[in-house]
Amino acid sequence: MNEKIVSILKTFDKADIKNFKKFLISPYFSTGRDLTKYFDCIIKQHPEFEIGKEKLLKKYFGKLDDKDGKQSKILRAINSDFSKALDEYVTISSVRSKNFYSKYLQIQGYYSRGLHELGEKRVEEVFEEEESASVSYTKKLQLILLKSFSINFKHLTHKNNEIYGEIESQSEILLSFLFSFFLDMLNSLSVNAVNYNIQRKTEQLSLLLNNINLDVFLQNLRLDYPNYKKIKLDIVLISSILENKNFENMYLKLNELYYDVFDSLDLTTKMHYFTYILNHYSRNTGKEHILVKFEFVKFAIRERLFSSGSLKYIRPFPYKVFMLSGLYAGEIEWSEKFIEEYLEKLDPEIKENMRLYSYAFLYHYKADYLKSIDFISLFKFESEVFTYDMKLMLLKNYYELSKTSGAYFESLNYSLDAFSHYLKDNKKVSASYLADGKKFIAGMKLLIKANMLPVTKKEKKDLHYEIENFLKDSKNFWLVSRLEELL
Repeated sequence: MNEKIVSILKTFDKADIKNFKKFLISPYFSTGRDLTKYFDCIIKQHPEFEIGKEKLLKKYFGKLDDKDGKQSKILRAINSDFSKALDEYVTISSVRSKNFYSKYLQIQGYYSRGLHELGEKRVEEVFEEEESASVSYTKKLQLILLKSFSINFKHLTHKNNEIYGEIESQSEILLSFLFSFFLDMLNSLSVNAVNYNIQRKTEQLSLLLNNINLDVFLQNLRLDYPNYKKIKLDIVLISSILENKNFENMYLKLNELYYDVFDSLDLTTKMHYFTYILNHYSRNTGKEHILVKFEFVKFAIRERLFSSGSLKYIRPFPYKVFMLSGLYAGEIEWSEKFIEEYLEKLDPEIKENMRLYSYAFLYHYKADYLKSIDFISLFKFESEVFTYDMKLMLLKNYYELSKTSGAYFESLNYSLDAFSHYLKDNKKVSASYLADGKKFIAGMKLLIKANMLPVTKKEKKDLHYEIENFLKDSKNFWLVSRLEELL
């Protein structure tokens, strides 16, 4: 059978099967050959569609090909028409399921037929319906399109005195859309630049916004402007992503701005902004961010911002971020309670591995390094992110043990060598983790040299200089804290 036809039909549920049959029967949609017999023949194979060409020919035609291959030629033509019918059905179903676009096409139909008063009235109705719905930047773009129709209809119905108000309203929505759009795109660029270790800082969108005086705009933005608080939050977030020096201390305002606008947002938008701010804290790992991030995480937990939509289980990555925020802030008891409560909300398939992961971290921060190693020894090294974390944790444990007992020094060196080979030989390690891992190894070697190896006065002086240089661009909080102890 045709691969495209099979792939589409496999997505059909009972309602689709019934509706598509009606679609094929309708003379309005089916202007060519009658395809209902063919549909009845193949839909019996739903959902596997494991039927060969010869069997299909026999089922449809009651016989196999003649010597000229006539039946196969007819079947190819039927498949072509059937494929086009499926495409049209998918399109119409999609338009009907997307409420806004169905309404928008209806308004466009009124416009093309010269039904201007009817169109104007429908625009007002749809605008009121859509304005009260989700306020994503996609929704704002839809409202802008509606305003364009409204302006045209008012011009065509000779209501020129109302046009300026519509244009001003459209410009306000457009401004809000631009900031939301910029924020979403910049966040995506920033996250992917980290994930794939992209050093280039000249993306066109970043370049454009870095040359706009956002601080001047913010100072002069009217306090009574629609969505003023949200636009202010957008600007601060955009500036933090761009590393705009005029806003380098504005991160202190992020939580406050988010809390201030929180109640006016729908759940989806709350989640978007929550993710943006959490990404900001993930990019900036300095001491000054740790407690601010922890307060933000506690707020997120109170507001149940773990996941959006109808996800049955908490995703492992936000679970990890929340759990670690408490440990980094020194809130060991809080973190232990968090683990006990939220492990139960993870997917059962990963729950045991995440339990080992969580307690490996917890006992490291309790300074029970041997117990932490025990949990790591049982951990299944599957996911790249969590595998990387556990390999680093093993090194940290052996380092802390080696400071008090030389018996663990050999294990530290062995684990360091094994980690180096893991980075070099494992093709699944991303560019970001490869770069960070190499940086961690370099920092660990400095720690070992300074704490565990004999050095001359000159070597000690040189080592001091090396550590200072290393700290200039190191973002690993654990490494930074241990190296700073040596200065």
